[in-house]
This record gives sequence, C-alpha cells and structure tokens, in this order.
Amino acid sequence: MELRDIAVTVRELAHGGFGWVLFEGTGEDGSFASYARLQASERPYDSYWTALAAGIGALRSLGTPERGPRRRLD
Repeated sequence: MELRDIAVTVRELAHGGFGWVLFEGTGEDGSFASYARLQASERPYDSYWTALAAGIGALRSLGTPERGPRRRLD
C-alpha cells in the first residue's frame, strides 16, 4: 500500500473562530503539487492551536502510528 500525500491546514472562518481542512495530493505532475479537499471540520474552534490539534487528530485517524495513512493499490 502506498503512503497517501495528505496535508492539514487551519483557516480563519468568516463568522469567527478557526477550522481545519485536510487536503490530499492528486498525484498530478507539475511545478506545484496539486491538492483536493479531503475533509473539513464541522465546527469552529476558539483558537488556531485547538483547530490545528483537531486537524492533526483527523489526519491521525486515517492511518496507523507506525505506517501513516495508506492507500490500497488495486
């Protein structure tokens, strides 16, 4: 199984607070990596750091501590 290319970021929300977003690499070649939205928080967080910790938790839930998030190769 191949390791998935997943990034976590935090965004400031228009109505206040912060939310996390997971993006996954599309595998497209080019000068810049291309990513597509994978998951986003369903609720706002009071601080950047709290949102970041929650986003990392979401990322961790996609894989195992030893091997990270993996994709099946069919």
